[in-house]
Amino acid sequence: MGKKRVFAALLALAVTVGSLVLPARAAFTDTTGHWAETAITKWSEEYSIINGYEDGTFRPDNSITRGAFAGILDRFLKFQSTSPAGTFSDLSGNYWEDAILKLHASGVYLGNNGQALAGDTITRQQAVTMIARAFNISGESATVYYLDADQVADYAKPYLAEMSALGYITDSSDGYFRPTDAITRAEIVTILDNMIEVLIQTSTTYTQDVEGTVMVNAAEGACLQDMTITGDLILAPGVTGTVTLENVTIQGAVRNFGSAVVTDLSQRPEEPEQPPAIQPGDVYTPSETTGEYLTYSNQQVPIYAGVERNRFSQGDFMWDPDRPDRLIYTGDDYRTRFGIDVSAYQNRASANNTIDWEAAKADGVEFAMVRIGLRGYGSGSIMEDAFYAQNIDGAMAAGIETGVYFFAQAITVEEAIEEADFVISLLEGHEIDGPVAYDWEMHDSTYRVYGTTPEMATACAVAFCERIEEAGYDAMVYAGQYVSYIKYDQGALEPYLSWYPEYKSESSELLYPTLYYHMDYWQYSSKCSVAGIGGNVDVNLQFIRR
Repeated sequence: MGKKRVFAALLALAVTVGSLVLPARAAFTDTTGHWAETAITKWSEEYSIINGYEDGTFRPDNSITRGAFAGILDRFLKFQSTSPAGTFSDLSGNYWEDAILKLHASGVYLGNNGQALAGDTITRQQAVTMIARAFNISGESATVYYLDADQVADYAKPYLAEMSALGYITDSSDGYFRPTDAITRAEIVTILDNMIEVLIQTSTTYTQDVEGTVMVNAAEGACLQDMTITGDLILAPGVTGTVTLENVTIQGAVRNFGSAVVTDLSQRPEEPEQPPAIQPGDVYTPSETTGEYLTYSNQQVPIYAGVERNRFSQGDFMWDPDRPDRLIYTGDDYRTRFGIDVSAYQNRASANNTIDWEAAKADGVEFAMVRIGLRGYGSGSIMEDAFYAQNIDGAMAAGIETGVYFFAQAITVEEAIEEADFVISLLEGHEIDGPVAYDWEMHDSTYRVYGTTPEMATACAVAFCERIEEAGYDAMVYAGQYVSYIKYDQGALEPYLSWYPEYKSESSELLYPTLYYHMDYWQYSSKCSVAGIGGNVDVNLQFIRR
């Protein structure tokens, strides 16, 4: 897909007090072979967005001061509010005073004991914390999965944990974060590049698909038209005009950091005016229930007859003492296998957008579920995962059992069959030896499947699975508690493998999955570290009866 980057805000990376800079298109003499060369070259020669020094160098491994770093973030996000001039006792007349006071007003730059310390070198943990604050990123967990986690300051832990989980920190492949080391110019560039794929800083019409997150910082706003954004759309604090969306699919969220007005002219798919040709009764027969009920979210949910119950208990699981982010099954009824599920998000968090599948296997990965594609939860458009072929072939070549999953949003049986046929077509020319999973999710009213009846939701799942099995693959259904209890007839899905998500952490009181029904696969965490993959990854246990 074509991509355009208008990232002039990062010009600040090259600015230091009293230094002169080369013209933007000058090649640097010290970046050849550097690990960040690709990003630096793109932003200087191809996109004219980063300048170097007058001697022709970029100095990628140089550190940067706290004040200069504040300048980067201010130019990038264009903060509007400012704190009083006397906020810091050591800032009056400083070159970076204006930027620092703006960041302070926004809760990004807090200083230390009333001092800004603008001339001090900024450390890695300080920089990551400030970036996270600037982008309103904070996690519930303060658990940091680095070998030097004990050296990370408490204030930085929740920010670092979430930034790592989102795949933005990709320079710690050895397992060490080095929190108190000075952050380098190359490391700053890389983190911001991992976060933002495209930045639009002029009032223009943008029409190209983007694999990742788009940010607008043009004060007048912009028009996005006929495009798909697989990540978020971020509107910087400096945007005070109107951002118009016309036929735009945003798979992530719209994050408005300022006073921008968002006008959505996108054409949303309309519900069929006529009843769909294939009715649920044409696909499956409602299953018998036991006459008993369980309570879920203050609702009485019928228990289906003939469906295996979940018999796991608290004593069946423990955290691995050698790998504290991984659960171990200690019961007697099953043997288990450890696996992961990945999508383009993991590729973009990994070096060269490539997962090292050999390293993942050496780290204990026995199976992988690869996202093959998705239907947009707003637009209804079907698309492939950008890295599905690379991931399938790489995992299979490494000897890892490989299956695929499709993020489904079918609202009719016809759409479910369309999704299955799309998956089957993408698998042509690729060998897999694991299941094909139907991942139908509904989290709130923004999802196009909102309001789908339980009968139609079940019919869609059954139709997808039947089509997949007709093609010679093993079908599986991924569903959390809400969809499992409220939307699905569990008896109708009993013939297929089941995959259930329920995340656990060190603070969880219950270490076993609590769904009433048995599951074949359990996705128990989204924040595990696996060798060969940047950032965190979803991890799973497969249960195989002895």
